Amino acid sequence: MNKQFSLGSRLRALRNERGLSQRELANQAGISANSVSLIERDENSPSVSTLQNLAGALNVKMSYFFDEDVRKHVLHVKSENCPTITSRGASIAGIGEHLQGQEMEPFFVSLEPRAGSGEGWVTHLGHELVYCLEGHIEYEIDEKSYLLEAGDLLFFEAHLPHEWRNPSDEKARFLLVLQKPDESNAPVARHFSNIPSMRHIG
Repeated sequence: MNKQFSLGSRLRALRNERGLSQRELANQAGISANSVSLIERDENSPSVSTLQNLAGALNVKMSYFFDEDVRKHVLHVKSENCPTITSRGASIAGIGEHLQGQEMEPFFVSLEPRAGSGEGWVTHLGHELVYCLEGHIEYEIDEKSYLLEAGDLLFFEAHLPHEWRNPSDEKARFLLVLQKPDESNAPVARHFSNIPSMRHIG
């Protein structure tokens, strides 16, 4: 069984580390203070877009919510050991570990029929790579739609507004790789060793 982490405790610890109230974080992330409270108590699972908005407001990569804070030089991750978050028909498995100077953030995403990334467009620095493993994935990028089926690849500049969904009546699975340029945080980790989340700074 995949390991399940408490997203709420990680969010609360990071918010406290930043010295933000729930209301201040909610304002920065564009969501309600009640939503932040429910997420922190693990009574509500955020959508992917909400999770990315929270990560952006807290200036960390989305992988912070999956990371076990372990750094290695070679990663061999068995499928049963991938930390996973499930929310609103989407199951997202991260690696949970990092390489030094890592610039790529890979995730396996499984979508129930009609599930997607949530409400709102997503934008970030770098590039995004999508490889459809099973079923159909519809990506909308800068108001243009791209339909992927098993074996199809999509690669684009991630500053373009985008969102994704499973438009079919069957389950879909895809590999999502997020890239951010110049993502070497070793100096940050050394300067702020008492603030662990700084190594995830976005």
